[in-house]
Amino acid sequence: MKVLTPRQQEIYEFIKSFIETNSYSPAVRDISSRFGFTVKAAHDHLKALERKGFIHSTEGISRSTGIVGFQVGKTTDTTNIPVLGSTAAGLPILAEENFDFEFSVPTSMLSSSGRFFALYVEGDSMEGAGIFDGDLAIIKQAEVANNGEIIVARVGDENRVTLKRFYYTPHAIELRPENPKYGSLFSQDITILGKLHMIIRNYGK
Repeated sequence: MKVLTPRQQEIYEFIKSFIETNSYSPAVRDISSRFGFTVKAAHDHLKALERKGFIHSTEGISRSTGIVGFQVGKTTDTTNIPVLGSTAAGLPILAEENFDFEFSVPTSMLSSSGRFFALYVEGDSMEGAGIFDGDLAIIKQAEVANNGEIIVARVGDENRVTLKRFYYTPHAIELRPENPKYGSLFSQDITILGKLHMIIRNYGK
């Protein structure tokens, strides 16, 4: 095994500490934020650590883009969740539905079967529900919802998505925010993509 540079050693120790604390691996942006790197620089450091044999990725660093498949202590069953981009928790915006990166969470945190994806929240319209700008929303894929549930939905045919509370009315579907600064969105052309399962928040920003 090759010797690490001082900076690589710092990143390696950060990865171990992050996994021990969170039970899942840090993403590239976690590392770039911690050390003040660009995402590309953090990605290059991870590839160097993998080449030297100190870490490994589940599907290759270049494909997983932030998944470091390093574990310490007791092995925990994990599930890889794709992050697909961002969604507005204010006005709907165009969703970046290209693959961004994957990250692993303990399967026990998902507590139910099904497929999951994640989107970064943008905006403040769901603050009343404890959902804030920059949060990572873990979404369970679904095509239907009950009144009052928080969902991610595509509005119209412009590929816009938004995170709101769902209410069915006789004439249209209401997507209701949790901030009095915003009004509800009413439309008959709404496609439910999934229900909010959990929120992950980074307090180290």
